[in-house]
Amino acid sequence: MIELVAVSALERSIKSIFIIAFILLVRRKLNVKSIKWANMILWSILFIYLIFPYSILVEIASPSRYGILQYILEPVLVIDEYIRAFVKDFGYLLSKVNRVFIASLLLIYVITQIIQRNKAMKNSISVENDKRVIEALNLFKLKRKINILVNDKIKVPITYGVIRPKIILQSHILEDDELLKCVLIHELTHIKKIDIVFNHIKNLIACVYWYNIFILIASRYMEDDIEVLCDKLVIQRVGDTVNNRKEYCISMLKLIEQKEYTKRVVLKLHPTKERMVIMKKWKRTFSGVCAFALVTALFFTAFADVKAVEAVEKEQVLSSEISSNVKLNDNNRVVEITDEEYNRLTLGEIPFNELRVADVDSKVTLDGLEHKSYKFNMESWTEPNHDGFSVKMSEMSCKGGLNYALIIKENGNEIYNANFNKATTLTVKAYYNSRYEVIVNNLSTNTLTYRVKINSYIR
Repeated sequence: MIELVAVSALERSIKSIFIIAFILLVRRKLNVKSIKWANMILWSILFIYLIFPYSILVEIASPSRYGILQYILEPVLVIDEYIRAFVKDFGYLLSKVNRVFIASLLLIYVITQIIQRNKAMKNSISVENDKRVIEALNLFKLKRKINILVNDKIKVPITYGVIRPKIILQSHILEDDELLKCVLIHELTHIKKIDIVFNHIKNLIACVYWYNIFILIASRYMEDDIEVLCDKLVIQRVGDTVNNRKEYCISMLKLIEQKEYTKRVVLKLHPTKERMVIMKKWKRTFSGVCAFALVTALFFTAFADVKAVEAVEKEQVLSSEISSNVKLNDNNRVVEITDEEYNRLTLGEIPFNELRVADVDSKVTLDGLEHKSYKFNMESWTEPNHDGFSVKMSEMSCKGGLNYALIIKENGNEIYNANFNKATTLTVKAYYNSRYEVIVNNLSTNTLTYRVKINSYIR
């Protein structure tokens, strides 16, 4: 069985560690031997995985049925099971402070970006009517208006803005025609690829997953790979020859020397040295392309959450009798149970979305043909995440006999609909971070009174 299920940010964060480790293992090889965009495609897949809140749930009857694939499926099943158990038992500890922390980091990031941009623009002087600049701009024919500025207080060339980009250079760059050409083409390539947007997304993801040190480490290597791709595209634009690669590397060395002279401190040259080595050795090979294709295919498996059918069946509370008036029961996730089975459940509280239904153990009166809705989610701020939730209908009375329906929705989609003529108790297999709605619908024209109790549960 295959279905789309919600996945918590913590679970995605843990699984992303494996993706990041894989990228860091292959990124150097792919930079030298594969297609230009290889690493950026892999980082983009990581971004999509971290942002997309759903996963494809794949239930497998028995791994042994799949032959040699069982040696891949079995460790995946074990890893997924341990991750789910960890998130279930400890995820609530993080969620209690996570929203406040993320909001604070995002606010700090936005304010910092505004301050840095204003500081850079304050002392910048516009470059007007420079033929070399006009020539470089004409190479790209961008529709966006681009301003070229000079500011010697900023030590390296930098670009700001998306809609109206601004490139800030230094005076010594304007004095060197070849260096100016390389720098302008490099920065204009960044603008054409809208790298600043990618960079902002990277930083925002780091804010959201502030507790994952591996994502913070990956952020630094993403920046390197953005620059490496830009270097390759610059060489492609000016002509991929040995001489052009050499001149481009010399230009980078000039920037290094100037930065050393200006700061008068030891400069960590590793990132730039790596870029120059790549410029010297980069050559697309068949083996490099095949390696990239294989890694990409493996990465897409991260969007699947694999479970053994036996594990799913264990999570369902067995019933001695299921209502015969069930109209809809998605994958048999809703089970009618006896009072004895209900008493064996370990119940917990559910965080309700609406204050008017905050009392989950209440006596209710519904007029004829009326209904009442209870909306909540399965994310707890105060206790471990549970297996599902229970709905207990009791102390019921209606003139002429009971005639009511219970409707359950998950993320707006109906997963259960059944009519009853007696008190009943249901258990519902639920997914962490999903939204639920339980609707009690009085199908009689007479007044219905009942007591409803809704709780999360652990067996």
